[in-house]
Amino acid sequence: MKIVIPVLSLETGGTRFIYQLANELVDKGHSVEIVLPEHACVAWPLRAKITRVKELTRDTIPAADFLLPNFYPTVFPAWESKKGRVVRLSLGYEPIWVNEKETALASYLIDAPIISLSQWHRQLILQGTGRDSTIIPGGVDTSIFRPSAKKSLSTGRPVIAYILRSKEHGYTWKGSDDFWEACRQLIQLVPNFELRIVATEGANYQAPLPYEVVNAHSDLEMAQFYAQADIFVSTSYFESFSMPLLEAMACCTAVIATDNGGSRDYTKNGENCLLVPPSDIKQLTHAMAQLLTQAEKRNQLALNGLQFAQPWTWRRSADLLEALLYRLMHT
Repeated sequence: MKIVIPVLSLETGGTRFIYQLANELVDKGHSVEIVLPEHACVAWPLRAKITRVKELTRDTIPAADFLLPNFYPTVFPAWESKKGRVVRLSLGYEPIWVNEKETALASYLIDAPIISLSQWHRQLILQGTGRDSTIIPGGVDTSIFRPSAKKSLSTGRPVIAYILRSKEHGYTWKGSDDFWEACRQLIQLVPNFELRIVATEGANYQAPLPYEVVNAHSDLEMAQFYAQADIFVSTSYFESFSMPLLEAMACCTAVIATDNGGSRDYTKNGENCLLVPPSDIKQLTHAMAQLLTQAEKRNQLALNGLQFAQPWTWRRSADLLEALLYRLMHT
């Protein structure tokens, strides 16, 4: 089948869902075309056709069996083009975090099927719009995200890894201030550890302790970042799915995360990770101290996470999407 995916860019974390699914659908024999503005960034290698246009309008959207707009400004050009059946792919329920809330909400009220990424995400859309959706979860490429030697084996100092998203770039829900405060308290309890940071927007914060900035611009570099750490920490208040947690698990790294909603389909507190309430700095600090000082528990969580992540492949996600589109073709 022919699938067109109009996007504004392919550079931020969530849009990795699109490039992974697009590549898998191409590998399954479908014709996939990504349409985006002429100066938009494409941060990952795509096997799908890339078409650049001056701007996304109903006239610049190509014809296809299905159009899969994923962010609210791309929905209306796709819908108005009438060049294929629209399936509204939601990477996040925008009315809870964008300024144009009414416009974002309207993008869910058109007469088009909706795809969500998790049970929590599905419920959020259902509560906000009264409309149900089909869950197509994210995945992990276990040929890239896999275990390798921990840095602490040579230094004797356990490593905490963290992805820093900048509030100045609009990422107010990532909980970075909570993380820094937890670190400030942590060094009073467990001073012997290292902190490694991937700063996606180039953010440079006044932190309460020294940290190493890791430049990771590819999946392979991100995999090394996760795998070399002993603990990966995430502090988001909400996420539709949260791929980094699954990627860290696939790298056999113990995960500490806030209960962000979207990761509930694969996170099991005390079994394959430690979960703490969002913004609860006391519990976050305690969880980090616990895993820094209890190597046996840390290693068991990491091994359980590694095992649990294996079935969550992008091919499985693509199979579910393909099955949905075939069903829609016959209705």
